[in-house]
Amino acid sequence: MPMRTSKRAAIATLAVAALITGLAACAPSGASNSGGGDTILTVGRSSASVQQVFNPYLPTTAYQLGSEGMIYEPLVQVNTTKAGDFKPWLATEWEWNTEGTELSLQLRDGVKWTDGEDFTSEDVVYSYQLIKDHPELNLTGIQFDTITAPDEHSVVLTFATPSANFFDKIIYLSIVPEHVYGEVDDVAGYADDKPVGTGPFMLDTFTPESYTLTKNPDYWQKGKPAIDGLRFVPYKDNTAVSQAMVQGDVDWCSCYMANVEETFLSRSDDFHILWSVVGADGLITNNQSFPFNEREIREAASLAIDRQQVADVANRPAATWKGGLPLPVFEDAIAPGLEDEVYEYDVDGAKKILEGLGFTMGSDGYYERDGQQLAFEITIPQAFTEQVAAAQIIQSNLKEAGFKVDVNGVAVEAINGITSKGEFQATIGYPIATQILAVNLYDSWMNPAYSLPIGEAIPTYQNIQRTEDPEIAQYFADYFAATTDDERTAAVTGLEEQFIEEMPWLVLSYYQAYAGWSEKKATGWPEENDPYWGAFVNPVVALELQPK
Repeated sequence: MPMRTSKRAAIATLAVAALITGLAACAPSGASNSGGGDTILTVGRSSASVQQVFNPYLPTTAYQLGSEGMIYEPLVQVNTTKAGDFKPWLATEWEWNTEGTELSLQLRDGVKWTDGEDFTSEDVVYSYQLIKDHPELNLTGIQFDTITAPDEHSVVLTFATPSANFFDKIIYLSIVPEHVYGEVDDVAGYADDKPVGTGPFMLDTFTPESYTLTKNPDYWQKGKPAIDGLRFVPYKDNTAVSQAMVQGDVDWCSCYMANVEETFLSRSDDFHILWSVVGADGLITNNQSFPFNEREIREAASLAIDRQQVADVANRPAATWKGGLPLPVFEDAIAPGLEDEVYEYDVDGAKKILEGLGFTMGSDGYYERDGQQLAFEITIPQAFTEQVAAAQIIQSNLKEAGFKVDVNGVAVEAINGITSKGEFQATIGYPIATQILAVNLYDSWMNPAYSLPIGEAIPTYQNIQRTEDPEIAQYFADYFAATTDDERTAAVTGLEEQFIEEMPWLVLSYYQAYAGWSEKKATGWPEENDPYWGAFVNPVVALELQPK
């Protein structure tokens, strides 16, 4: 899920400033249930603004506050904290053909849209055909061949090339009602301010300060949800969300908390966190413009950054292996002979590389070459305090090695447009952070097939640094043409070697799915000894919660 979240994140974050700034102090208490004892949990998220846009195919929507999947649902739920863990949802069964080019799905019977219409295969075919016909809406990056419905409760998707390894992307599309969206002339411009979904919650009220979803009384999972609703509130940054959690104004958040033991956990026995390693993060360099269009400069920057320092400010594990894959999750995927390729912190080594490239130290303490200073800007969302802190550490580290670094904080809703168009020199927070296979991570991180000229948006947020190495492209071609496990393993080994050698971007830490909550009003949360699902804000957990 795009940007900067779990999802990835999210996976992609889907969507005044003066108004939001005051919310931390003036937001109504989430501890007060609405209407005669109803259990309404308040969800807090850092965001500069919130729009009444619930079209799940647009990049800027109300879902950026964490409500993705609460109204519109996918065919299958994907557990991003446990590789290969899939939960049947709108689809109950699925099967691939031997070649991995055809996926047959059986749909759940008895599901209704919140306007009373039946959910059928026509809705699924429409939703997939929509993103096939409109590539700008296709956030999956998957190339579909045909989408057909043999009957009311089955669907068949076909692909021109083997695609079974991208099952998690294929089946996570939000399904919309054909009888509503099919009447819209321009879906790309459709706000969908009164959404009709199949999900456990329905839109009740909306203001710029917050919106509330109430439970769907006719939801297909009988007896669920047990809680009465969720209220989503934007705050100016993660610090404001954390403070609201402590004050009892927020019950659940997918947010980073600095010094979490002291600032949160120690304040109440009701407070809990569950942070799971799900991906990798670091300094994403624009490889089409100076200075990072030179591999050796990327290498020098990598040597000059103290990964442990960067990781510590975000309470994350520091990255160790040069192949980029997050450990220990992908430990078994490391090819024999590459285990010892580990990151080093060596400022003198960085300076040696730069001087070998013809850079000389200026009187201001920064390197220059042919009159051009070794300088760049890190563009990040100002509200994401852990990214701001990491950028400041990187800035300080690289200054010691002769780099001049500026930090540019922008609005949360602006960052995806900036990075997808390549209109940055460096950023932090890879939009695609979680995948179930090593090849899928590499595909998102550096497949040249996704690269576009600067100024043209990459809608899937893959390869935003615009790596265009032909050798890397060939390994991807080899993998997707492979017919045996040995051939696939050889291709992945080649990709690992290329990531180590080319350093398409600088992995600094292992990304975690952040989650914090209070048990004051509800129980049933994932715990460290029973992490049945990621605890970040999501419908699977919301459906397990029980009012106290």
